[in-house]
Amino acid sequence: MTTTPLNRKDIELERPETWPDLVHRLVEEQRGLLIAYQQEHQRIDRLGWTDVQVRVHPPANPYRPEYDALVARLEALLRGHRLVGYHCTRLTPEEVERIRRDGLRALSPNFVRERLEALVDAGQMRPEQCRFFLDSPMLQAHLANRHGNRTGMVWLCPNRSTLRDAAGVYRLFRSWGGEALYAGFEDEASVAGVLTQLGRPAIVQCAVPLPAGDLYGCRAAHLLSNAVRAQIEHPEPSPTFDWSVQRDLAPSEVIDIIAFDDPRFEELTGHRDWAIEYRLG
Repeated sequence: MTTTPLNRKDIELERPETWPDLVHRLVEEQRGLLIAYQQEHQRIDRLGWTDVQVRVHPPANPYRPEYDALVARLEALLRGHRLVGYHCTRLTPEEVERIRRDGLRALSPNFVRERLEALVDAGQMRPEQCRFFLDSPMLQAHLANRHGNRTGMVWLCPNRSTLRDAAGVYRLFRSWGGEALYAGFEDEASVAGVLTQLGRPAIVQCAVPLPAGDLYGCRAAHLLSNAVRAQIEHPEPSPTFDWSVQRDLAPSEVIDIIAFDDPRFEELTGHRDWAIEYRLG
């Protein structure tokens, strides 16, 4: 099957109504297989808690061949459609316009420099503050991927439910520049104060053609886990995950930028009900 723009869909893993019709039908037809596979997988895992031999040489899951065949079929059906993801960030008005015009760029040393220098040019940051960040050993370590993988990637949340996990996302909304810039400075009031005053919280909604530039193909297994999460607690692979796209995203891949004062921001995050320590001002 070759997917064309005329029948291409923007898919959200947690929203079956967005899946291609054939994908949705196959999942429903095979729901019994999916539940049986996950139940047997968890039974084998439990045996391994007390039996070392099971951990070393686990028994075969008899449902695995059919499950793998279903994953392979869905991978082929999803290819060419687009997977929706949400980028949590903090943006100035100028950055919002740049993303709409040029797309969403992957993290790089040059990109960080350009963003900081643009703030100096706009009078939103003093030159010495810019120099402090650019010379920071902490920033250099992050850009060299010595404390996690960030450089060369755009990180997205493919699950809307992640946006409501206050502890997981509030820092991205509270400090400008992303983790590579603010991590390590949150307890230094003079530095953190600079970053929390820049821009406003925003969600960049993107849609990336499948397979989507990471190591996991078309994410069919994650879609299947989402399909049975109401029946199976903690299915594998986890239906909730962070997703890295290892390239810039084109303007055509940016669906929307949802500003903090847009009612949809509250609908997606529920931030007004977050605990006080996570609250966004």
